[in-house]
Amino acid sequence: MKLILIAGKARSGKTSAARFLKEILEEKKEKVVITEYSKYIKLFAKDLLGWDMVSEPKPRAFLQDMGHFVRQLKTDVYFVERMKEDLQIYKHFVDAVIISDVRMPREIDGLEEFKPLKIQVINDLASYDLTDKEAEHETEHALDHYTDFDYVLKNKTEEEMYELLKQIVKENEL
Repeated sequence: MKLILIAGKARSGKTSAARFLKEILEEKKEKVVITEYSKYIKLFAKDLLGWDMVSEPKPRAFLQDMGHFVRQLKTDVYFVERMKEDLQIYKHFVDAVIISDVRMPREIDGLEEFKPLKIQVINDLASYDLTDKEAEHETEHALDHYTDFDYVLKNKTEEEMYELLKQIVKENEL
């Protein structure tokens, strides 16, 4: 099973990159799933706030606070350990897993046993609708100095991103 990690800040294009990769891989007849570390805290938001897990705007402040609480409660391994369990299941059903919302170094380094392809998406030109508090949150800056990415896609249009991702798939024989 191939594992692809997509990292970046809010509104950087992570979800678009994941969808493009899924499309590219499915054209090669691969079975692909897109998943998220945040799915666990989104379930809390569904249960506690009644959020449907897709409507915009996201309850971002709640999600950030809940994620911080869980990371402190479980010494920053909760999300990684849960994802490892998920990956053990996925590997029996799919050819590739894309994690579309990597935000913390541990979320990358903790999955090294799966030999992931690590892609960072940066979009300095994106509309940034976060409050000051949300923009200052640790999940928006934890990867600012992380350098162990295989690829960095910076300030790309969707068309440019799609073409680069096609090239990445080809280069890595995914």
